[in-house]
Amino acid sequence: MKKTLRKDFLLKREALPKSEFWRMNNNIVEQLAKIEWNKYTFVHLFLPIRERKEVDTFEIISFFKEHYPEINLVIPRTDFMQKRMENVLFDHERTILQKNRFHIPEPVFGEIIPVEKIDAVFIPLLAFDLEGNRIGYGGGFYDRFLVTCRKDVFKVGLSLFDPLPDLIEKEPFDVNLDACITPHQIFYFKS
Repeated sequence: MKKTLRKDFLLKREALPKSEFWRMNNNIVEQLAKIEWNKYTFVHLFLPIRERKEVDTFEIISFFKEHYPEINLVIPRTDFMQKRMENVLFDHERTILQKNRFHIPEPVFGEIIPVEKIDAVFIPLLAFDLEGNRIGYGGGFYDRFLVTCRKDVFKVGLSLFDPLPDLIEKEPFDVNLDACITPHQIFYFKS
């Protein structure tokens, strides 16, 4: 079922007209502004696969730069052999990005931030349900990463679409979201 949903939501997202995609993306940033971000110091933020119309987190970077410049943004660099991610401090002026083989922009170099410093994590996904279960791309990178984070880390998904009405089947290693931001509202989930 997860495989089918993954495929369906990839196609659904890629079929969005550009104008609709950007409107939805802007609405996500407006929803994001409703959260009190001043209690966070280090925020982990994935960078978008633009070819797949993933939520454009460069707009979120701009939001934080303008409204919360004191927050340290951390972006992932992926080690595909060991199936893990490093957290690299993002510097608006100095960070050089290069796309990896999956078209994900990643920092070429930069200061590695220990995982225990991270207060909030934005998580890529394709679909989610009303209990905070999510369907990602199937590699398990974020599930492995999230279990290394502090227990109180704020886990927030970004979705162009509303939650699925039916529950997503959950694997033992899946980590639930605390919240998911959509163009229309923020969904919060019980821990």
